[in-house]
Amino acid sequence: MKIDYEKLKNEVIFNLENNRTWVLSTASDGNVSSRSMSIINKGLDIYFQTNKCYIKYNQITKNNNVALCFNNISIEGVAEEIGDWKDEKNKELMELYKSVHLSSFNAYGLLDGQVVYKVTPKKIKVWKYINGNPIRQNLYVNEKIAEELDFM
Repeated sequence: MKIDYEKLKNEVIFNLENNRTWVLSTASDGNVSSRSMSIINKGLDIYFQTNKCYIKYNQITKNNNVALCFNNISIEGVAEEIGDWKDEKNKELMELYKSVHLSSFNAYGLLDGQVVYKVTPKKIKVWKYINGNPIRQNLYVNEKIAEELDFM
């Protein structure tokens, strides 16, 4: 059944803004890997930093379909390299990142090979219990549609 898109979208944004460490999963060549990531967001768009020497960079370069999860929320999207923190276009994002993850920025932010990624969500799944019943709520971002499904 269809549900209120904006309401579920705002619930997801609230969770992004109040939980700044999510698990990022990447895959290429038949190998999947996951790791905790320090993230920031602008609306549903998610940003993180990494280095070109890491497995995740190589996997995203080969396959930019990624997933992030936190508790009962799963976000499937497309990752796009948008430069590094030194790029003028990323100054506002850098300040937001520093305000939330200063120690991470100080340790890694300006290292050679460091890059910033933007994840544009396509589908977001939220698992809940409503009146004791397990349900799934799906947010289809491009279509601006939200639905609720019985778990079973």
